[in-house]
Amino acid sequence: MAKYNTNFVYETEEVTTIRELIERSASLYGERPAFLTNENGEVKEITYGEVLKRVKALATYLRSKLPEGCKIAVTGKNSHNWVISYLAVTSGVGIIVPIDKDLRGEEIADLIKDAEADAVIYSPEQEEKMALVPGSVMKFSMDGMDAYVEEGNALIENGDRSYADHKINPHALGSLLYTSGTTGVAKGVMLSQYNICFDLTHALRRVKIYPSDVILSVAPLHHTYETTVGCLLVMYSGSAIAYNSSLKRLQAELKLYRPTVMAVVPLILETFRNAILKKYKKIKGGKLIFSLQRAASDVTGNKAGKKIFSIISETFGGRLRLMVCGAALLAPEVFRDYERFGIKLMIGYGLTETAPISLMHNDFYTCPDDIGYPVSGVSVKLDDVNEEGVGELLVKGPNVMLGYYKNPEETARVMTEDGYFRTGDLARRKPNGAYQIAGRAKSMIVSPGGKKIFPEELELYLEKSEYVKESLVYEENDEDGRRIAAALIADDENVASKLGMKPEDEGYLDAERELFEKIVKDVNSQFPNYKHIAKVYVRKTDFIKTTTKKIKRNAPENLENK
Repeated sequence: MAKYNTNFVYETEEVTTIRELIERSASLYGERPAFLTNENGEVKEITYGEVLKRVKALATYLRSKLPEGCKIAVTGKNSHNWVISYLAVTSGVGIIVPIDKDLRGEEIADLIKDAEADAVIYSPEQEEKMALVPGSVMKFSMDGMDAYVEEGNALIENGDRSYADHKINPHALGSLLYTSGTTGVAKGVMLSQYNICFDLTHALRRVKIYPSDVILSVAPLHHTYETTVGCLLVMYSGSAIAYNSSLKRLQAELKLYRPTVMAVVPLILETFRNAILKKYKKIKGGKLIFSLQRAASDVTGNKAGKKIFSIISETFGGRLRLMVCGAALLAPEVFRDYERFGIKLMIGYGLTETAPISLMHNDFYTCPDDIGYPVSGVSVKLDDVNEEGVGELLVKGPNVMLGYYKNPEETARVMTEDGYFRTGDLARRKPNGAYQIAGRAKSMIVSPGGKKIFPEELELYLEKSEYVKESLVYEENDEDGRRIAAALIADDENVASKLGMKPEDEGYLDAERELFEKIVKDVNSQFPNYKHIAKVYVRKTDFIKTTTKKIKRNAPENLENK
């Protein structure tokens, strides 16, 4: 952990629109690769100069079909065509509406209708879903991208100036994103292009990304975390982006693209770490070897850790230097292990409503148990702080949204009179000024004695056990009607080997329950009585999650199978 330098910042050139961003990158890095693609096992490059040319052509083509300033939805698998669609709309047409590709066709159609979008650009596998979108909405398959670009170039050659003459108000609605998170129904978050550009340029005042960096993108692009951190911030820096085609192919694509940077969610970090631990367990004396390597890395530091864990380094392609993790809480021990492997890990915190980065680690400070400091130019404070120093985290700055689409009542509810956004997250401030997340205000449990219990805190401790795959701590009433904390645990495949039994064996379920009750008892021993988990249930199927792999606390299916 580096000592925090409160004064030093990198110089960053301000951009106020996404058009300025991509034109700047094409000017500075025109011959450098913007995207890397896999063509039959061979890596091909698409340069920044080529990207800008395609953006101008696609924008011109779309303007020949649609009115100035219209809304256009984009949905589908991560790809350079998805990004070029996003850039073309924001740079030369109007307002972009990114939509989750994993939604049902009816849900996609409903969001397009709510957004009042005039068109949708989609990747080919979404074709069936598009049949449910009203015929009045123009549909453009990414399969036809080359033809759209060719026609757009012809229009430009014949004197079409729609791209050149397009005017952008950086402070007006630029991107409309629908978010439901882990609680509540979908809301349309209105971000301006300035919200996004301010956020990424000011994040780069404390984190250096180089033109030589290669980023492997894993999280879905419709999510503002990936759009801002894994895409636009990267393109501003002149780095190259490769897209993971599927999680099943992730290992192979790490070796193919050999990334230096990745933006990930905790589930990916946990999955890789668990796979590493399992491999060590299969080796004779593997547990001891791993413990000794950990201890050696703790003494020698990050650079030596890459050599000590050279096999793990090669698993990630051999060049990975930085992982940025956001979207959910990460267990401190997982964080520490990646640092031991010689990979620098930074935690970021934010919401769609804050474009999204509000607080984060940086090149001068990282720590396993916090989310770092506010991004340069952003103010944060705690509201309604209790005796434990925990209060609701409030954020203020040019990154905060314009409001919720067609929902002024909800906008007023989350904004304070002095312009702070209520995140709904509970946090505490450490003596060094960094912040820690304690949990969600909506998931918080209030004990009969008025004490506050934060489920996320208990879940982190439960999931330290190798036998707990996932957990959900929630409020339940006991036999006397008193509020208690209950835990629903999804078991790991290690449970059977631990018990020396097979799941179908007689008595297995009782033995499994005893194991989990002991784990809960151990967790309870680390907390005061009012925070104790009073009931334990075992879940046999995975939890329903959001696209950023957070468990949906409000989904009825997640409280079933217990």
